[in-house]
Amino acid sequence: MAACTAVEPEGDAIVTGTNPIITGQFTADPTARVFEGKIYMYPSHDIPSVITHHDGSAWFSMPDYHVFSSEDLTSWIDHGVILRQEDVPWGKPDAYAMWAPDCVCKDGKYYFYFPDAPAGRPGFGVGVAVADRPEGPFTPQTEPIKGVFGIDPCVLIDDDGLSYIYWSGMGLSGCRLNDNMLELDGRPVRLDRSLPEGFKEGPFAFKRDGKYYLTYPWVRENTETLAYAMSDSPLGPF
Repeated sequence: MAACTAVEPEGDAIVTGTNPIITGQFTADPTARVFEGKIYMYPSHDIPSVITHHDGSAWFSMPDYHVFSSEDLTSWIDHGVILRQEDVPWGKPDAYAMWAPDCVCKDGKYYFYFPDAPAGRPGFGVGVAVADRPEGPFTPQTEPIKGVFGIDPCVLIDDDGLSYIYWSGMGLSGCRLNDNMLELDGRPVRLDRSLPEGFKEGPFAFKRDGKYYLTYPWVRENTETLAYAMSDSPLGPF
């Protein structure tokens, strides 16, 4: 468990605290969701490199996922590993490619979406693991989502109950999900073609006051920033 302690500001003083909030391991790519009156955070988990990039340099090594929860945004509980690369039936067990995930709740079930490298073919796929509780235990499906080739999945559940998944890989794509939350319902739509050049990866979509927002890393002049786009439809144009 890691904690952050806020300092009461005086005048123009700056509020500070322990940063990062998780200090017992290296985490990145967090998605935060409110479930059952708590904040649950689903990050990726990076360990000291055990694989190399194509140029021979050390590369990200992400073998599993933890989930953290908090009732006050200051004290965090590590619920432990919820999914390992060895547990994914369709994944390469030594790929260390479990990057940015997401988790949503529908009809009392929790659906954890994660990227992984498939066994026997190049590239990336996106899988789903299902649980009855936000901290698991999660059971991965036997196959990845057909038609999704990429990383960094994000899922939006609209006000009408329809769900949409977004992912990066050869651009940015989105598609409606079937009611079972495990399959695409239709053909993917390319969403980055209406965006300024520089989209990187890591999309996150949400809805506010009837508008759909899409946030994403954006690179301009070799500097990566956080950008956002808006739409009147969950599948754009943004």
